[in-house]
Amino acid sequence: MDIKATVQAELVTAMKNKEDLKLQTLRLLSNAIHNEEIAKGGELGEADIQTVVKREVKKRKEAIESYTAGNRPEQAAKEAAEMKILEAYLPAMMDEAEVAKIVEAEIAVQPGVQAGQIIGAVMKKVGGQADGTLVAKLVNSKLG
Repeated sequence: MDIKATVQAELVTAMKNKEDLKLQTLRLLSNAIHNEEIAKGGELGEADIQTVVKREVKKRKEAIESYTAGNRPEQAAKEAAEMKILEAYLPAMMDEAEVAKIVEAEIAVQPGVQAGQIIGAVMKKVGGQADGTLVAKLVNSKLG
């Protein structure tokens, strides 16, 4: 089942089970997907929908940082719960050790290349299964 159909099915289930937080989160995700379809002028593919989900997760991460800095732990906890719901629709992320191996291999293949080019090559290889900030951190630490 594709992501969009899964979201719709789980939205109905959340409505029936009166799971307010999940219902609100899935409605926001569904609206974001719908708005992106309108912007693109047609149905979205799985990769495009995953991009929308990643964007929503990123919004939650930024909100958590803001609420934590603003000393509002209850709002940060709500955003974290929403982020966890959204992450269920993303493919499993690679752990840091796996990403580090790919970074080392890419640096070995392309010695003397700038960090940005290595980050780009690694991001192509991991195919969205690793966070860009993690890849950048690892590349910069390996290149010194």
